[in-house]
Amino acid sequence: MSASGQSKNSNSILIRHDTTSLKASECEWLIKSLPKNKPALTIHIGTNIPDLILHLIEKGEIIATDIATEKPIPGKEIYTWNKPVDTVAVYDINGNIKDSLIKQERLTQYMPEIKIYQDWFLDMDTGKFYSEVKWIELMEGIYTSNGFLIGYAPAFRIYY
Repeated sequence: MSASGQSKNSNSILIRHDTTSLKASECEWLIKSLPKNKPALTIHIGTNIPDLILHLIEKGEIIATDIATEKPIPGKEIYTWNKPVDTVAVYDINGNIKDSLIKQERLTQYMPEIKIYQDWFLDMDTGKFYSEVKWIELMEGIYTSNGFLIGYAPAFRIYY
């Protein structure tokens, strides 16, 4: 998009930027539409959106970006990226103690929302409105040490 707020279509003008939050459980229609564009994705019908997105990131088919640094997240690290780390004592067969790092894994059951950032345009030739998705963020639940949900934060961003 140009600095003047123009879309790729030169006869369209930017109306507004918009952010929409969707419940991941209500996005099954997204998966049902995937095989139309890529028939191999038929196997994913019935998979929830966060599971599918994490799977595709892990396989390198889509790229997730760290929110703070804007750098790509390695696909193999998506399940533990920016998750808490703890050191635990591990005993070997002889009883010797060795420190080991344990990283919490990302669980999609705690990713109930998808935030979509899009731009809305008016096509001056047809008089029709349309949107262009700029990015999506999977929102992850933030919990207290007692297990109480206190809010949501983006786990990562996927640009379009």
